[in-house]
Amino acid sequence: MLSYLFKDSVVGYDIVGDYDWAPILETDVVIVCVPTPGKDGRLDCSAVRDVIQRLDDSNYRGVVVIKSTLRVGFMDKTTQEFPNQRLVYCPEFLREKSRLQWAACPDRVVISGNPEDVDVVRHVFEFAEDAPVLIMDHRSAEVAKLAHNAFIASKVSFTNEIERICGILQANPDDVMSVIHADRRVRSKEHLKPGLGPYGGRCIPKDTKELMNAAGGSAFFEAVEKVNADTEARYQ
Repeated sequence: MLSYLFKDSVVGYDIVGDYDWAPILETDVVIVCVPTPGKDGRLDCSAVRDVIQRLDDSNYRGVVVIKSTLRVGFMDKTTQEFPNQRLVYCPEFLREKSRLQWAACPDRVVISGNPEDVDVVRHVFEFAEDAPVLIMDHRSAEVAKLAHNAFIASKVSFTNEIERICGILQANPDDVMSVIHADRRVRSKEHLKPGLGPYGGRCIPKDTKELMNAAGGSAFFEAVEKVNADTEARYQ
């Protein structure tokens, strides 16, 4: 967790290590970055709530920016539960292997919250001059973060299914995919390269499940998960 004092400095706090809680309460903005692991197909946001509870117990009155990926509906529920807290959701879009570089140079900034608090958060991200700022309601921001990772899961599984089919039909998967990512509508070649194996990591699998289960199921993403499981077995 990071905390900003606009006129002075940045301080940090973590439950692991030798950190002082008092300076956090003197800052203008707190940024919450804690894990929300998958649990039974949904995201466990208890660590986020614990931080908000502690801030509320400490009578913190600055803006609380939540960067963690959230369970759908968490922001609406928590805003009602803690009416004295100025809660803003600003999900992060990072690649695990390049998280520092991507945090310093985001390609978009998504913000949801009360207009006056959103303006404060926009000031925090003024360094990201080229990144579009997308302002929306809490529920849309929560789903957008999950949909982003589910899209990546779908692209990876699509590529792995084409690779499998090429093996059956004796076609070259790299040549086949080169035709697809040459299309002007596709643009990026990320996740469209054969031979990279199944999708994984800490975010994409759990976020795809959260999106599926929050909506009561999805035949499309169930198929994506099956392709990924089959790919994982094929690569073992």
